[in-house]
Amino acid sequence: MRAAWVVLVVLLAGCGSRNDDPARTSEQGSEAHRSDSVPVVSLTEGAYGAAGIEVEAARAETPEQVLEVPGQIEFDPRRVALVTTRTAGRIEHLAVVEGDQVRAGQPVARLSSPAFQTGQTDFQLAVRRAAHLQGTADEAGAAAVLRATRRRLVLLGVTPEEIARLENGGDPADYLTLAAPFDGSIVDAHALSGGAVEAGATLFRVADLSVVDVVAQVPERALPLVRLGQGATVVIGAYPDLQFAGRVERLHDALDPTTRTLGAVIHVLNPSRRLHPGMFATVRFGIRGTVGEHGAMGVVVTIPDAALVTDGDARYVFVEISPRTFERRAVEVASLVPSGSAVAAGSRVVVRRGVASGERVAVRGAFTLKSELAKAALAEDEH
Repeated sequence: MRAAWVVLVVLLAGCGSRNDDPARTSEQGSEAHRSDSVPVVSLTEGAYGAAGIEVEAARAETPEQVLEVPGQIEFDPRRVALVTTRTAGRIEHLAVVEGDQVRAGQPVARLSSPAFQTGQTDFQLAVRRAAHLQGTADEAGAAAVLRATRRRLVLLGVTPEEIARLENGGDPADYLTLAAPFDGSIVDAHALSGGAVEAGATLFRVADLSVVDVVAQVPERALPLVRLGQGATVVIGAYPDLQFAGRVERLHDALDPTTRTLGAVIHVLNPSRRLHPGMFATVRFGIRGTVGEHGAMGVVVTIPDAALVTDGDARYVFVEISPRTFERRAVEVASLVPSGSAVAAGSRVVVRRGVASGERVAVRGAFTLKSELAKAALAEDEH
């Protein structure tokens, strides 16, 4: 005597009746009928255990999706500055080279400049003349000349401290000192000692890397999922175990016509200086409450993707309607992964139609149920 018996029951639509015609019973004790109703499979306890069937309840939840896109580390343009010459001259000394760390006001180069020498002399003469003519009819004119010579030194880049020293009778400096505008790194150097330079020549580029920009390339079809102020997580290949948090600060106005992507700029703190401009990055946006093609918001019903059974283009699941009895039911599902994301599909899918929250679906052993229905259909056709 066999340890397990399998009984197949097909419920007729609208009446729930059962046909127990013995002529349709096989030697294995299975029974099958064909009708236009929804197929139902009923297993004995032994057959149920042998099939290894496991069920899990569909659940209502507010999903949190992840939109994952490629990105690249870039300088924050507000934290980059050029050190340039404001007058023609010759570089007498370079105090830094590319890669050096600098502090705000630190000397980076010294320039021999005839205009600077003349400016210092003119300023000191104007100081003495203004003091000599104080209280006379020419006092106002002397003060105007003093202001003009002071202004000329300011335009040359002379610091207020150096101007005050000259005003108090200090000796003119031999060289014009160029200083770093803020704390940062020398990321480019364009000069050599002894080289002649014209006014406006760029000597260095200084960047503050304590904060960097990450430009995420968001596909056109995923643009509705990204907004200003949205949080993002940045991961780079060099440090896969580290995550850098930031927020979308601005969105580019123009779409890249080749890649069909739009740049989303994320401001990221970089105190450890692990993020270097030019690095490739993976950017992940947390998106709560959207499903598939930017559709249903809020609470949705989800099931494990292992419960899905495909038959051509159709998808269905086996819903447990009573102990060891399952109804095959067509479903419409959607992915929890947003369109355009590089994230792999998750282990659960959204059910748009076919299963309600709390209903139990077969997540293992569905192949056995499908096979029994197929055998039932074959037996029906033979009769």
